[in-house]
Amino acid sequence: MNAEVITIGTELLLGQIVDTNAAWIARRLAEAGVNLYYTTTVGDNRRRIAEVIRHALGRVDVVLTTGGLGPTVDDVTREAIADVTGRPLVRRPEVVEHLERLFRRMGREPGENNLRQADVPEGARVLWNPIGTAPGFIVPHGSKQIIAMPGVPREMKRMMEEHVLPFLRELVGCPVTIRSKVLRTIGVGESAVDQRLADLMRLSNPTVGLAAHMGQVDVRITARAPGPHEAERMIAHVEREVRRRIGRWIYGEGDERIEEVVIRLVRQREETLALLETNTEGAIAHRLQQAEGDDQVVIHAEVIPPPEGNPDDAHATALATRLQRRSGSTWALVVWGTAGEDEGFYGQDVGTTLIALARPGGTPVTHRLELGGRDEHSRRWVANQALDTLRRALMAIS
Repeated sequence: MNAEVITIGTELLLGQIVDTNAAWIARRLAEAGVNLYYTTTVGDNRRRIAEVIRHALGRVDVVLTTGGLGPTVDDVTREAIADVTGRPLVRRPEVVEHLERLFRRMGREPGENNLRQADVPEGARVLWNPIGTAPGFIVPHGSKQIIAMPGVPREMKRMMEEHVLPFLRELVGCPVTIRSKVLRTIGVGESAVDQRLADLMRLSNPTVGLAAHMGQVDVRITARAPGPHEAERMIAHVEREVRRRIGRWIYGEGDERIEEVVIRLVRQREETLALLETNTEGAIAHRLQQAEGDDQVVIHAEVIPPPEGNPDDAHATALATRLQRRSGSTWALVVWGTAGEDEGFYGQDVGTTLIALARPGGTPVTHRLELGGRDEHSRRWVANQALDTLRRALMAIS
């Protein structure tokens, strides 16, 4: 079964409200075994809402809408659905009674605009909303289904849990579970990961997909199976092959961040860390300190101006050794880089950064990165490379 989610509201298009409904619904549909193929956002316009719903009905089995069911003039979702299905709006007396009861508690009588919320397409199944005024409804349209829910997140979630998900599971028939696992990589580009996993990315079940972020690439493995255990077994089989091919770049899973991994590794060894940064301007220390919480791991952090000219390996190594000695830390990480041009990552002169690491009982190591700069992209990229250098040393990965 394939679905499309349509979130309705001009405020979403203007960026005044962040659309959290679509992401939440997507996760719940996956758990119910429903494939979400599209998400669409449309403003509070009756004609455009109807147009989007018609388009969706042409390509999926179930259309789920959120928003536009309230009492105001611009709440026109019910009218648009009536236009699409050719079903007139009918005022449902049981909903009117519900609204009157709610308003009596407030010492008021519902106005005509409030009573509009009792209007649903003829033959629709009403979805009760115990924590709001606007009910939802399900309208069959041929072999397809249109499910309308309020846009208020807590009302939508309650309605999904109590009414919509049981309805969809019944439609699906046999139990189907969709499970996903994300492996997080660092220090390798999207094209390099694509080359190593190209054949796996052509699998139909499980599927393998990539999501590139600044300086990182996520590998998502998704399986569809009759139950969760079978789905997880399928994922594990593909995961083993992914790790065999790119395991040296995989630092974590799910939402795990590289700084969290580094803090955990240092803490497990009951050791400490000192930092000296130039062009990253304290960004690495900030990320690590955010991750460490109350149990201090970073015992020293400082920022100094970038060097004049090209950074020197011997000088960067000496800085790391001196930092380790004077701070009393187990590990000392120095990011010694030039500022580069204003264009940073995309400039003609992108600068150079040396990542020097003094480690316990060993010779300091230095890694040269042909990138400097102080723009957001460069800082993020350099910081990720520095944190990965430390991670590899902590795990003894070459």
